[in-house]
Amino acid sequence: MKREPAVKKVLYWCDQCNVPLIGRTCACGARVREIPLLQPHDVRPALTADMALIRRLLTEQFGDVPLPRVVLLNKTGGVDRADLVIVHGDRLGWLTFDPITRKFSLDIAPEALPHILPHVTRGIVDLEAEPAVNAHKGRIGGKQFPLAAPVPDGTVIISYKNRFGTGIVRDGQIRVKELVPVEPRTRPDPDWDTVIEKNRYHLKNLERNAVRTIKKHMNDRPCVNVSFSGGKDSTAVFHLARKAGVEKAFFIDTGLELPETVEFAASQGVEIIKKGGDFFQAVEKAGPPGKDHRWCCKLLKLQPLKIYLAGLGPCVTIQGNRWYESRNRADLDETSQNPANPLQLNISPIRNWRALEVFLYLWWREAPMNPLYEMGLERVGCYLCPAVLESEYEGLREMHPELTDRWDEFLIRWAEKNGLPDAYHRWGLWRWRALPPKMREVCRDRGIAVNDDFTLREAPVRKAEKVATMKSTGISDPAPPAETESVPDGIRKDFPILGDIVYLDNAATTFSPEPVVEALVEFEHRYRANVGRGVHRLTRIATQRYWHAHEKVARFIGGEAGVTVFTKNATDAINMVAQGLSWKPGDRVATTILEHHSNLLPWRALAKQGVAVDVVGIDADYALDLAALEETLAGGGVRLVAVTHASNVLGVTTPVKEIAALCRDHGALLLVDGAQSLPHMPVNVADLGCDILCFAGHKMFGPTGTGVLWMRDLLIEPPMLGGGMVASVTAEGYVPAEGYQRYEAGTPNVGGGIGLGVAVDYLSAIGMEKIHRHEERLTARLIEGLSGIDGVTVYAGRKPGARIGVVSFTIDGVHPQEAAQMLDEDADILVRSGHHCCQPLMEHLNLPDGTVRASMAAFTTEQEIDLLIAAVDEIGRGR
Repeated sequence: MKREPAVKKVLYWCDQCNVPLIGRTCACGARVREIPLLQPHDVRPALTADMALIRRLLTEQFGDVPLPRVVLLNKTGGVDRADLVIVHGDRLGWLTFDPITRKFSLDIAPEALPHILPHVTRGIVDLEAEPAVNAHKGRIGGKQFPLAAPVPDGTVIISYKNRFGTGIVRDGQIRVKELVPVEPRTRPDPDWDTVIEKNRYHLKNLERNAVRTIKKHMNDRPCVNVSFSGGKDSTAVFHLARKAGVEKAFFIDTGLELPETVEFAASQGVEIIKKGGDFFQAVEKAGPPGKDHRWCCKLLKLQPLKIYLAGLGPCVTIQGNRWYESRNRADLDETSQNPANPLQLNISPIRNWRALEVFLYLWWREAPMNPLYEMGLERVGCYLCPAVLESEYEGLREMHPELTDRWDEFLIRWAEKNGLPDAYHRWGLWRWRALPPKMREVCRDRGIAVNDDFTLREAPVRKAEKVATMKSTGISDPAPPAETESVPDGIRKDFPILGDIVYLDNAATTFSPEPVVEALVEFEHRYRANVGRGVHRLTRIATQRYWHAHEKVARFIGGEAGVTVFTKNATDAINMVAQGLSWKPGDRVATTILEHHSNLLPWRALAKQGVAVDVVGIDADYALDLAALEETLAGGGVRLVAVTHASNVLGVTTPVKEIAALCRDHGALLLVDGAQSLPHMPVNVADLGCDILCFAGHKMFGPTGTGVLWMRDLLIEPPMLGGGMVASVTAEGYVPAEGYQRYEAGTPNVGGGIGLGVAVDYLSAIGMEKIHRHEERLTARLIEGLSGIDGVTVYAGRKPGARIGVVSFTIDGVHPQEAAQMLDEDADILVRSGHHCCQPLMEHLNLPDGTVRASMAAFTTEQEIDLLIAAVDEIGRGR
């Protein structure tokens, strides 16, 4: 059975001093009384904005009613904000916010009448003047009567035969609550300094116990720090920790913090940790976070914390969590192991404090406080957090419209895209994935349909609008909002799929940026047609753009003088060469141990034609053994050298220029597999000196099903015959077309080819040299970080100038597949594991299970590399 925490369910009050107390005694020595609190039993002071709001509502309803300087708010359950307002130790009423009308109301309690009645100048209904009441026989408390004259809806004070009470007016009817005799009452009006003085003894005890807790555990790990959020609780803990001798504190800037919070954190001298992922990119994919689906915490807080702790090592972290904040924290122990970060032992020294104790302590110690509290926020954190009340968000719209406008725009667009009713945005229903009972009741009362799983049902009107828009425009979703931050150079906004994942499997396939996707959609929606076989307008457009894509790709590799053929992928291109060259028995093909199966198996298959394959090895630094290659060539008979430009396992590059020189000396053709080099570094075929270059489009931001075969001349016979590859056909034979067309028989992947042209435009706009330098820095960072982890073996070349952003590694005692699965499930990091289609290389390296491989792209960030290092370190520690 789950034990109930020792929460304080009552508030003590000294009537003589007219002050709230956090203990059973007052400094004046007078007897105190208990005030029962409502769940969750948390009580806090009404601050500047709260006081102004309550005073305004009182004035609007009842005239110039004075408000004492000490007012408390007891949070209660409700649709949105619902506070029991306490003055003079009595209930003043309930302060609530209606998310539908977007208005606050103050429902006066009968206990308030002795304090406010002498000052009331309006809002009183005299029931003795109401005919319906006079005609009623018997008790009128709890009854409802029609009013003879119009009275505004809301709470009113009722007068009837020298008795007073409160009532609710709605639609010309008044519901009467209990009527009682009222004796006006006046009490002292102390300020908060007096409250602090009367509670000084209790505050000292709270401080002493909290400091004792910190000192008790601060040496449980090698280092100790404070988790500082900028809120009142972490501020109190920060000052308590300082008293215990702890100086180090950190603040995670999620990128969604209010500027006042960031400035306050900086003013306290805490270490500020940079934000984790990009929320506005992730939300385009994942949708709004909810109270029951807070995916954002992992992205924005847990991931940067994991990186921070990886550099710090095991530590004790003092935090400001309290029992009264949420059900999840209602049984929080003094110490707890952070389940998301095993390096961290959390200490909660104020877990039994209410908000009242926190504020009194900070005021007592004259500690600086985040100004947002006085401005009307109860909860300080991410401004669009689903846990924020709609009442607070309404205030933020006035404080920071530049922030809320962007979020509102997204919510409206998301609702329209998914056919959701306006209430999704207007009432704040986005804050739940599955609506809780109170919000389902609100929806039911107002005719908003809810599905069986308690999600909002798609609105029929919105659905029809959505379909009509899609049909008229050919575009399913509106464009994402403009991004202000560049990582690197502003390109991440073009890859919405990244969102809430860290993608490090680019050696297998990259993602396509929005311009490439748009080009594919445009082809399908605007001019889908075959190429080179017609004269109508669509085929002319398709033919011109498809031909132009070949030109773009040729220019990208400096291959304008050769022949650029579009293929399905690099494998297809290599097989075309293997099948298109005229082989004879005794011919030899030289290749390397570094090769992908695609650049090995097509040559092995030539054995039935009497062609032999020689495999050249590598040295201790994984570099190609040039001397062995030269020796192989010197042996004679080598018709073709087929070599990878960059290893898809080790990331090492091969010295293609030197290999080309050797091939020329010995009369051999040189085929280069550029599948891994093209996306990561500048490649110019004239500079390389190769005869043939093969590469894949899907590894360089292009569509899947695209690849390239470049030849300096028409070196091979077309391996496939048919329509589109001929200039003319007679009964006796055919004349092949000139240029690339002779190698592209049949209907090609027209849209894919055009998309590939856009992809090389995209890469060119960034700059391949810039991409290479960017990945070179990240690769060095990754190799250094992984190499420093005990039990991790890194397989990568030592020369920064002779490698790309591909790094393989193993973790002692952890199978590569298991490691990759853990990285995905625990850290949202996507890597590849296994043999990577390079089993001969794995056998050479004595790695029967393969490796874990992380491969980068232009959109990879330092933060993602650091997160991978931290996650691998965590796996290594737990092995």
